[in-house]
Amino acid sequence: MIFSLYLTALAIAIVPVWARGRLAPRGSPSPSPTSIFGTAVGGAFDQRKPTFAPVLANMAKNMAKEAGAFNGDRLTVKITNAFGWDLPISYQSNVGSPTIIGNPSTNTFLAGSNTQVVVTRNFAGAIFIGKSFDPANSKIEISFSAPQGYRPGVDVSYVDGYSVPITCSCGGVPVTGCNIPLFRTGRTCPQNGPGDKVICYNPKKTINGGPADPFFQPCQGAAYTYPEDHAANAYGKCDNGDIQCCVGVRIYAALVKHR
Repeated sequence: MIFSLYLTALAIAIVPVWARGRLAPRGSPSPSPTSIFGTAVGGAFDQRKPTFAPVLANMAKNMAKEAGAFNGDRLTVKITNAFGWDLPISYQSNVGSPTIIGNPSTNTFLAGSNTQVVVTRNFAGAIFIGKSFDPANSKIEISFSAPQGYRPGVDVSYVDGYSVPITCSCGGVPVTGCNIPLFRTGRTCPQNGPGDKVICYNPKKTINGGPADPFFQPCQGAAYTYPEDHAANAYGKCDNGDIQCCVGVRIYAALVKHR
């Protein structure tokens, strides 16, 4: 689904981080931002009438049991950069959504470091992480809203494009995302962005149904690879209000899909 004009950017200003000399190892490509946004239909960032399909059978065995509506007032998303590069990170929220506590701005996510996002009830937004400042980067979509009680919603989305692998876990159990490094699978990216293996744009971003494009197919059902790839939706699987996400091939526990 294409992001509507109803979304407001918390901190999407394009900053030439290569001028800071901190972005990535020598020889890394220069950022080349675009202006096209998309999201998973029924995903955490999609605040229309939600659709939540069951997860893949091989993922369901490893899911934490649902524990009812989360009673807290704040939802915490902790993120580790285990990719090995300094990476741009930016944030966006739905119109009318509360701001992220501390109102973080577009920044550089240092290799090996941790950060966290804390939101209050009625929040819906996304965290964009990649090798350049591009709104088609891999993203973590989160929500903390009604109507089914204030239950945390989270998913990893490659609907716009893929830049880096991301997985999210709750209580040590992976619930969404795919740690397969897609640029290393030998599959051909249908539309490369500027630079060498910086970002692959997803040709299925406006096509609701599957299957995923062949380049994205290894992650189908684990991360959103097309707008209605609902097996990647982890709504209600993080009712303790504490979500841990990892950028890179490392994950907090093993999943068959995440090889």
